Amino acid sequence: MPSAQERIQEAVSAIQTWLARTPNPGEAVVRQAIVLRLLHAAGFDIWNPAEIVPEETNATGNRSDFLIRVGKGKFALELKGMNVTLGPAQFQQAATYAVNEETRWAIVTNGRVWIVIDEHLPGKWEDRVALKLELGQEGHTFSDDLATLLDVETWRADAFTNAVQAIKGRQQQRLDEARIRREKTAIVQAVMEQFGIRTFELAAAAAAEMNRITEAERDVLLGKVPPDPHPGRIPFTYKVLGAVAHVVYDSKATTWTVKAGSTALNRVLGEGSSNAQGIKKRRLEMIATGRLIEKTEKYLEYLADMEYGSPSMAAVDIAGSSQNGWDVWKDDQGRPAQHYRPSTIESD
Repeated sequence: MPSAQERIQEAVSAIQTWLARTPNPGEAVVRQAIVLRLLHAAGFDIWNPAEIVPEETNATGNRSDFLIRVGKGKFALELKGMNVTLGPAQFQQAATYAVNEETRWAIVTNGRVWIVIDEHLPGKWEDRVALKLELGQEGHTFSDDLATLLDVETWRADAFTNAVQAIKGRQQQRLDEARIRREKTAIVQAVMEQFGIRTFELAAAAAAEMNRITEAERDVLLGKVPPDPHPGRIPFTYKVLGAVAHVVYDSKATTWTVKAGSTALNRVLGEGSSNAQGIKKRRLEMIATGRLIEKTEKYLEYLADMEYGSPSMAAVDIAGSSQNGWDVWKDDQGRPAQHYRPSTIESD
């Protein structure tokens, strides 16, 4: 069964093909052929009017195109035709709907551009833009970002803040790579000419040895591993029954840090077992030190980063039950942490 990310990639590809023949569709077509199609691909129940609420009038007499309510998460979704340039007026309109819905999040789209408004950001309406995605982004970057933006389980657990940070991190990395290619390509070409080096790859290696570019910049220019501001640190996500947790694995320090904003199930299974006692003890300590709170009857929330010595211990505290962390933590491609497991590690 294809993942939501794969379904969104397929939908985006079909939409791009269709748009080549039908440019600048109006709002009604954007709604039917683009927005609803992508919401469906992401896993939202577009036939359930309690989840995808069309044109609900709020207390002020205004109404948004859609109010999305799934689990604990909700956001206002405002649509425009593709010929409309999105700006402060549309941002204010969408944010007003969001505030009346008692959520900080609104999304405004004309089908081609998707803009996330965060009501918690200060300043003018244009200053409250938390994210901007565009259908014309290179490769699968738009569909990959949109899959994170519309992740149903993230919304269900009301953990969208982490998703925003993940997308912004990817966008910044792409900008960094583009800057490197723009600024450093000429340096490598100059080395090729100066020393009569036959290939760009050999010239890039020589430029790195001469300290004219860094090894990380060389790798970007050669399409290899991108520069990592935190070498050896790998992000993973664990989703269980609506809880969404994010962890960073430091392969050098062999630590697993659950990030602030992650949610955990407010339960402990296996009453009386040593595992259950350990979960309760750690949770009480985190609550006492202000690192964990009871968000709802069903979920707990990490208010600060929490470092663990193994992936399973981190997963156990998220699920409230025994878990194999190497299996349940997944990277942004859906691969388990086992994919990165050092061969010298036999157990947690």
